[in-house]
Amino acid sequence: MQPTLKNKIGVYRVCQLINDYELIYLFQLHQDDIALECLIGKYEKMIWKYVHLFNVPINQQDDYFQEGLMLLYHAIKYFDEKKNKTFTRYFELILKRRFFRLKNKEPMYVFQDEKEFFDHLVYEETLELTPLEVPLKNDIEINVFKYHFQEGYSIKDVSEKTGYTHKQIYNAVYRIKEKYKAMI
Repeated sequence: MQPTLKNKIGVYRVCQLINDYELIYLFQLHQDDIALECLIGKYEKMIWKYVHLFNVPINQQDDYFQEGLMLLYHAIKYFDEKKNKTFTRYFELILKRRFFRLKNKEPMYVFQDEKEFFDHLVYEETLELTPLEVPLKNDIEINVFKYHFQEGYSIKDVSEKTGYTHKQIYNAVYRIKEKYKAMI
């Protein structure tokens, strides 16, 4: 007999009145399909929650959900109330562990950095910075701009080349950056 809408509403109300332990008891002793349906209805949102929390790719989300449903069936079948663990925490723990294991079994794809492979795809624009674009006021700023920003020397190397102290160079770097920010 096909369940009608009236029967489904009745099943929904029954599910709301009976707690998880009674539903588990009914399923473990009598293999009651309505009890199983009620428990699936209660816990399918938790399964979807963990599917999304584990950042499962969209094409695998249904597989993870099905895995969660099979795990729920197994958890209902073998749950032991005497272990002083709530069913929700028990199921949550084994669900997390299974999803961790499934995520760790996924192949890790490593992309090789082949420059020739991407040459036709990448649009490169080189931005040449010249001190003429930024109004640099003194020799320190001009030298720091040249060595640090254009040639890529470290503060220590700029200090050795120019004879300026680290503090002078850091201050010049700060002033140059502020001028660029003001230009933007």
